[in-house]
Amino acid sequence: MVNNQLTEEKPQRILIIKLGSIGDVVHTLPTLNALRKRFVNSYISWLVEPKAKDILTGHPALDEVIVFERTKSPIKTVASFLRVIKKLRRSRCDAVLELQGSLKGGLLAWLSGTPVRLGFKAGSSRVEWLSTLFTNMKVSEGDAPHILERNLNFAKRLGAENDEISFNIAIGIQESKYIDSFLRSKGIERKRMVILHPGVTWATKKWPLERYGELADRIKAHFEDVDVVLTYGPGERHLVEEARRLSKSSPIISCPTTLGQLIALLDRCQTMISSDTGPLHIAAALGKRVIGLYGPIDFRRNGPYGDGNFVVKKDLPCLPCWRRKCKTLSCMNGITVSEVLEKVIGVLHKKLSADYSTVSVLGRIYREQPL
Repeated sequence: MVNNQLTEEKPQRILIIKLGSIGDVVHTLPTLNALRKRFVNSYISWLVEPKAKDILTGHPALDEVIVFERTKSPIKTVASFLRVIKKLRRSRCDAVLELQGSLKGGLLAWLSGTPVRLGFKAGSSRVEWLSTLFTNMKVSEGDAPHILERNLNFAKRLGAENDEISFNIAIGIQESKYIDSFLRSKGIERKRMVILHPGVTWATKKWPLERYGELADRIKAHFEDVDVVLTYGPGERHLVEEARRLSKSSPIISCPTTLGQLIALLDRCQTMISSDTGPLHIAAALGKRVIGLYGPIDFRRNGPYGDGNFVVKKDLPCLPCWRRKCKTLSCMNGITVSEVLEKVIGVLHKKLSADYSTVSVLGRIYREQPL
């Protein structure tokens, strides 16, 4: 199958390579949905790492989720890499979409033996140049500012035009029951909920914990019918405990959650506030109105996608810098509690329209089986 025949012959087996992070996987879901709409009977699989697999479990557009088990052990990681390559070669896919844009993603695409390998052109933003050597059908980023829309260009190259944006993240019934039980235990199952998520993957994305504590206090003071819940990821419990200690209103700390259970909890909130994190993008994909606190990351490229979402940021000449280390952290430290609270009040009173929005079409899918 040659490149110019792809859209005519319709690939029977399609592989998506997007290993992580969580937010990146979320921003690739509309590409998956566009492919499924165009290739109704094709077999579509997705190669992902464990930390993001719960986003894909039970997705109606996917036939198979292939997990690349990367561990701290180099020997086990190499063994997992070889197992994945063996599985991919046996799958005999017609086309692979290498959306990771890294050397690892490029190697996986090339070693899969797939004849048509789509990848971003060299020079694309946040794409490793070496990865482009392993693909033979180059995809332009185009003029779209957001990475989600840039990802959609892969589907378009295969003839899958997209007239709507959809995510369709599946919510597990067992996970929902777990969250319902937690909310009942706290007596907040019937109250409006605002979620604050202080954890970050980069130190330069961190908003001070004392401000999360103050924000929780001021939300509670303004809304009698709203409860504030602090969520956290693996290894982040100490962050929410410290934020709670620094507050006066004692916001509720979430129960321990898997990613699937966190998705169910996010589905119950009215709004969610955090820096550029995976949970922020999941909440936006679920149709929640989110408030993103942005510093080093380009909000135009990686902002929360969807109508009614907001970005709070400072206009500094150094931004966006994409740096993981910074001596001053002026961009995040410059965001005040009052600025964020203003957005929260507007969202909960439904008086604010979005200053950063795009069309988002969402649906609810529930899984019977637990993750």
